[in-house]
Amino acid sequence: MVDIAHLLAPISEESPTGNYLKLDRSIYRALRNSYNAAQSSFRQLIETPDASSDEALLEANESNWTQLRNSTLEALTQSTKDLELLGWYISSQLFTTQPYQNLADSTKVLKSFIEEFWGNLHPTLPDNKIKSDDEQGKLREIADFRIKPLLQLVGESNDSTALFMPLQLIGLIDDITFGDYLRAERSGELEELKKKAQQLFNSDVEQTVLLLSDAYQNFTEAELAIAKECQQVGVTPISFRFAKANLADSINAIRFLTEDKFAFWPLGDDYLPRKEEVTETQQIESPAQVNSAPAESAQTVSTEASSITAQVAPQVTSTTVVAQIPVSAGQIASRDQAFQELRKISEFFKQTEPHSPISFLLERAIRWGYMSLPELMQEMTGGNSGVIQQINQLTGMDNLVQLDLSDKTLTTSSNVIPTAAASNGAAAPTNQTSPVEIPTQEKTDTNQSSQTEASSTESSGNLNDFEW
Repeated sequence: MVDIAHLLAPISEESPTGNYLKLDRSIYRALRNSYNAAQSSFRQLIETPDASSDEALLEANESNWTQLRNSTLEALTQSTKDLELLGWYISSQLFTTQPYQNLADSTKVLKSFIEEFWGNLHPTLPDNKIKSDDEQGKLREIADFRIKPLLQLVGESNDSTALFMPLQLIGLIDDITFGDYLRAERSGELEELKKKAQQLFNSDVEQTVLLLSDAYQNFTEAELAIAKECQQVGVTPISFRFAKANLADSINAIRFLTEDKFAFWPLGDDYLPRKEEVTETQQIESPAQVNSAPAESAQTVSTEASSITAQVAPQVTSTTVVAQIPVSAGQIASRDQAFQELRKISEFFKQTEPHSPISFLLERAIRWGYMSLPELMQEMTGGNSGVIQQINQLTGMDNLVQLDLSDKTLTTSSNVIPTAAASNGAAAPTNQTSPVEIPTQEKTDTNQSSQTEASSTESSGNLNDFEW
């Protein structure tokens, strides 16, 4: 069991985060050796055929992870508040008798560490290692140094996280593991596994889903807290998306195997528990929507819209929502509404992927969408008057005075009979180009054509250099 309050208690009033243990090599080396021993025994366990029947290997692995868990707990409660040690402690929870409960509880500590101790949180870059002279530069170096050890926990790919392999060995539905699910998926035996899972289904399965959801939410909140601190000093925050993907994979496996056994699936598409108020909102539908779509479909769309709107928009009455915004997806009635939808998407990515530029690029698109053309050109060219002048000249925007055509005489060529083609039964030519299928030989020359077009573009004001 994880004692959250004990872990969050300051080390002392004078020094809430304690000492940086890496400066005391003997203490840190013992902790590091314990972590390495646990990793080594687990690696040996998963690389050994029929390891599940090898009692010596199983006992050694359990002993090593217990030792790591106890030693990191002692350090985190008596000596230091250190993200690296907390990452090791969280990893060790997957080797307990209640792995999902302990993972959910320990990941909750991660967010609180960041929010309560960030200013002096360890690991701390020693003064003699800091290269910057200015205060902002020092803060950047310290923040970057502080978050890097968490990569041991959250990984830089799906299979490099501390969760990836342990989650494959823990029972998801009784003794059915995520590893069993992956093997059945590869061998085409998922339906057989699904039948077994539904026979083994009990209330513990829903509890597992909710605990995995808790851990997912805790990772999201920790990721946002780190991103907030890093952005203040101009440091790229680390991404938790791979660790969250590991959790999502386990949740999705349970859903595939046993969703039919649930009265209703407890999570939304964001892997968070469905809210009571969202469920109530689902019941509000206009008569036209009830007649035009199945109730289940309308509820799904309403749930997704409600969950996003709750994050990014002020609370409004349900009557207003029904009156002004169509529930069914894809019905955008105006330009302003289209930009409102972009804003919702932007806020979604800001919440779920704070390290990603997607939300910022969408916000830029919204801002550009409300600019006049001259304002847009001014921003895109950085105020380069030469480039703006050339664009204006090429597009004709430099001279908006209409040419007087009153003294021009309209003449018709005597050689052209407009109705001749029609009278002969042939189709009259138009300015529209009908679609044609490119022959194989022409397709092979596409790259050459693209290069030619690129050269033409470069000679026409370097428009391809603009960053959209």
